[in-house]
Amino acid sequence: MFAPFLKRGPDATVEDYLEAIEYVVDLIGEDNVGIGTDFTQGYSTKFFDWITHDKGRYRQLTNFGKVVNPEGIRTIGEFPNLTAALERAGWNESRIKKIMGENWVRVFDSVWNV
Repeated sequence: MFAPFLKRGPDATVEDYLEAIEYVVDLIGEDNVGIGTDFTQGYSTKFFDWITHDKGRYRQLTNFGKVVNPEGIRTIGEFPNLTAALERAGWNESRIKKIMGENWVRVFDSVWNV
């Protein structure tokens, strides 16, 4: 599976991902966008089989197919490339911090009332 919303599909790069982020930010605002870091690199086919079935063993809920992240952020170790792309695009530090984690922390705080 790849992010079908990226115009170059499985050939997408970190810059294509940035374009999609900017599109969403333009639609709903930077206070409402957070980048997920739920990378699943290194997991076996057995893991994906388990997470795509109801309670891990019953009916299949979805088929992810092959997971292909955009070039430049294919692994968690490449995640800093996204921050670098945001900086190259002229994003200021405050805006980058919001979408790279602060917005998630704010939502978690609101939900958990910590």
